[in-house]
Amino acid sequence: MNNKNILISGAGIAGLALAYWLKEYGFTPILIEKHPALRAEGYKLDIRGVAVDVVKRMGLQEVVFKARTQIKEAIFVDQSGKQFTRTNPDLCGVRDEGDLEIVRGDLCQILYKQAANVEYLFDDSIANISQSEKGVHVEFEKNEPRLFDLVVGADGLHSKVRNLAWGDESQFLRKLGLYISFYSIPNYLHLDRVEIEYHSPKRFAIAYCPRDGMAKAGFAFSSHPPLHLDLRDQSTQQKFLQEAYVGAGWEIPRLLEFMKDAPDFYFDCIAQIHMPQWTKGRIALVGDAGYAVAPIAGQGASLALVGAYILAGELAEAQGDFNKAFDRYEECLHEFVKKNQDLAKMNVALMEGNGVSWISSKVIRLIWQIGKILPASVLQLIKKRGLRQTTKAANALSLKDYQRY
Repeated sequence: MNNKNILISGAGIAGLALAYWLKEYGFTPILIEKHPALRAEGYKLDIRGVAVDVVKRMGLQEVVFKARTQIKEAIFVDQSGKQFTRTNPDLCGVRDEGDLEIVRGDLCQILYKQAANVEYLFDDSIANISQSEKGVHVEFEKNEPRLFDLVVGADGLHSKVRNLAWGDESQFLRKLGLYISFYSIPNYLHLDRVEIEYHSPKRFAIAYCPRDGMAKAGFAFSSHPPLHLDLRDQSTQQKFLQEAYVGAGWEIPRLLEFMKDAPDFYFDCIAQIHMPQWTKGRIALVGDAGYAVAPIAGQGASLALVGAYILAGELAEAQGDFNKAFDRYEECLHEFVKKNQDLAKMNVALMEGNGVSWISSKVIRLIWQIGKILPASVLQLIKKRGLRQTTKAANALSLKDYQRY
C-alpha cells in the first residue's frame, strides 16, 4: 500500500480515533501532541446517532457505556436559586435512546488505549510544512524534521495545520457571538450524579458532578467585548467572564470565585469552521480543525468520530490513493456536517433572542416572557424541539463498511 506514513497533529478525539482506524487498515500513523501528556481533563460531551455506531465498530461500546457520566437527574433553578423543575438528564442533554454522555478526558483515555502501538510525539508541535511529489516535509519545534506521505490536522478549532496550509483562521472561523468557559470546582453543592442549570436570556450556567466525583462549572453567554480586549490572555478571559455575569443570581457569584484557582480553566469563543475544502494536496483536516460545529450544537465529538472513521476508511478503500480518498471523504461528509452545523443556529437564536428559519424573533421573545410565568413548560418545549432536531441531524448519514486490508 502506498502513502502509508501519516502524521496526525492533535491527540484529541479526532486524532486518536483516526490513529486507531489507520492502524487497523495497515497504515503507519504517527501522532504529535503539543501537551506533554494525554489531556485527561475536560467537560462532559455526547456521542449520538451514527457516532454510536462508530464506537461499536471500534469494539468500545461496552467500555464507553461503563465510563458514561451516569448523571441521573437535571434540576433547573431561577434567579433566586429556587428549583422550578426536575427532568430526565437525557431530555436535558437532548439525547435519544442509545446516545451516550461521557467526560472528554475519559473518552480520550479509552481511545488512547485502543490506539495501541502508535508512535506518539508528546510535548512538540509542527513548526512548518511543505509539500512535494515525494511527500510532506515537516519541521517540528523540538524533534528533527521528517518526511511523511500525508499529514492530517486534527488539532481543533485553532488548528496549526490549517493555519500553515490554508492561511489565517480568520478566513474560515465564524464567531457566533457567544463564549464558553468550563473548569473544575469543589463539590460544595454536594452533587451526586446531578446537574443544575440556570437559564436566562443571553446567559447560561451549569454545575454538575458525574460518576467520578469531580464537580465542574460551565458558562455560555452572549457578549461583545471591546475591540481592544485581548481574549487570548487568561486573566482577561476571567475578567470578561466575571463582568458578563454581573447581577446574575443562584450560585453564580460563588462559582466564579473558583475559576482563579482552577487548574483546568478553559475559555474560548463559540465558533464554527466553514471551508470550501478540507483537503489540500497531501494534507487533510478532520474534526474541529476542518468543520467545527460549535459546542452549542453538541455534536463536536460525534463529528470527530465519524470524520475519522470515513477518512481512514476511504484511504483504505483507495489503497492509499489519497487524491481519490480525499475526494470521497469530502463527498461523504459534506451534507452531514452542514446539517449538524445548522443545529447551532437554533440554540444561538434562543440565547440571543433572534429568529431562525422555523421561528421568528418575536416568538422567541414571547417564549422567554412565557418562561417567566411557566418556566418548566417552556423548557420542556425547547428541549423536546431540540431533541427532534438533534436526533435527525445526528443520524443524517449512512456509514459505509470498509474492509481491513
